[in-house]
Amino acid sequence: MKRIFLLFSLLLGVLSAWAYDVELDGIFYNLDKENKTASVASYSYKGAVVIPETISVDGKAYTVTSLGENCFSGCWGLTSITIPNSVTRIGEYCFSSCGGLESIVVESGNTVYDSRENCNAIIETATNTMLSGCRNTTIPNSVTSLGVCCFSGCWGLTSITIPNSVTRIGEYCFSSCGGLESIVVESGNTVYDSRENCNAIIETATNTMLSGCRNTTIPNSVTSLGDGCFSGCWGLTSITIPSSVTSLGEYCFSDCSGLTSITIPNSVTSLGNGCFWFCSGLTSITIPNSVTRLGNQCFYECSGLTSITIPNSVTSLGNDCFGDCSGLTSITIPNSVTSLGNDCFGECSGLTSITIPNSVTSLGD
Repeated sequence: MKRIFLLFSLLLGVLSAWAYDVELDGIFYNLDKENKTASVASYSYKGAVVIPETISVDGKAYTVTSLGENCFSGCWGLTSITIPNSVTRIGEYCFSSCGGLESIVVESGNTVYDSRENCNAIIETATNTMLSGCRNTTIPNSVTSLGVCCFSGCWGLTSITIPNSVTRIGEYCFSSCGGLESIVVESGNTVYDSRENCNAIIETATNTMLSGCRNTTIPNSVTSLGDGCFSGCWGLTSITIPSSVTSLGEYCFSDCSGLTSITIPNSVTSLGNGCFWFCSGLTSITIPNSVTRLGNQCFYECSGLTSITIPNSVTSLGNDCFGDCSGLTSITIPNSVTSLGNDCFGECSGLTSITIPNSVTSLGD
């Protein structure tokens, strides 16, 4: 569901421009008239932005103290941002999907955030957590964690090195980084690794691959692909999943539009919700007999799929499992299936007929 929320957050970023108190030099603000403070709500122009420490409205001065949630989300034309000392709060997903962002600077003297070592990022000083990065970010050795969606939607990012100091990486940290070609965890990191030059981040203790890119190879020692592992990796055209892998996490390959075919090994027992969501280029897929359930929205909007065979091991199809698969013309549901989720085949405009076996005892709306 996080992936759906991220798309929703982009919509909120657009709509936030309509909910504001004042606009000055292309920046929209909400005002707290009692405390004489201002919060950035949105931004409407391309290029470089310098957030002022104070603004004047009707002859009254307001101190800019915060950047609201999603306030720059989806600002593809934003190239640089300078954040003043007065800002002490930055909302979630503030710079999500700012693919053109090249420079992030927090002015020296800010007591809450910093851009130490000219890293082109926002770091929460007290916790050493990097909250937002961009295409030119370098992660200093003093950073201990990368926040949730830290680089989400940064499609201009081509390579990243994770230092030994990083011991926590938030969910969907590199989702929708379609241009990412190289991911390296420095040797000696005690929590994560990039074993066998795999171009990915692996959680060492669990052998779970957390984030991959277009040049990733999955080592035989990996046992699971984490939630959103390849989400939004548009440059990924093919991938070999080794037999060591037993599960594919939620939204694992969602929005991998360049992926045309994939073979899932017999070792895999579950396909997470939204596993292949919006894989519009996917024309064929082999589901092994080891899989027992196809999760909610598992193949949602896989418009390139024309036919699919569901193995006898599968007992249920989740909600919207094949929703909006407009190219799907035929499908065989085996006798092993006992339930079909809500809108399981909703908007499958090319599907002319379907046979539901007697084994099905539950039909969704």
